[in-house]
Amino acid sequence: MRLSKTAKAIVGVLTGMVVLVPIGFILLWLTLVFGMRSGSSPDSYFSLLDSAFPLFLSLACGLNLLIYGMTAFYVTHAVKNAAATDLLRIIGILLVVFIPYLGMPAYYVLYILIRNPPAWALKPQPTPHEANELPAA
Repeated sequence: MRLSKTAKAIVGVLTGMVVLVPIGFILLWLTLVFGMRSGSSPDSYFSLLDSAFPLFLSLACGLNLLIYGMTAFYVTHAVKNAAATDLLRIIGILLVVFIPYLGMPAYYVLYILIRNPPAWALKPQPTPHEANELPAA
């Protein structure tokens, strides 16, 4: 299944968001926690957290919807990707479903970004000699 350059770019940006937005949440949380421990007035941090909570909740909900959508895309792409080996397709689907932060970027680089995936990631093509042989009865 081939994608246009525009579609590849969109999928790449969305995959990057799946990976980077949670890292941003963690960094923001660490900033707030270490800011509270520094001895400053905790009331200012709680008021900041209270005012920012609806934004973060909206972003988290949007991130979950994005992950579900991208999971559906990657599973569909892996199922329709007839050129990939069966083992790597299964591993790719399992990683995308269970560890999307690793599986999505790995599958994207291996089968979407690279124009010609490496030979080890593709099904072996029959040689002309094998293609002309008749199956044993």
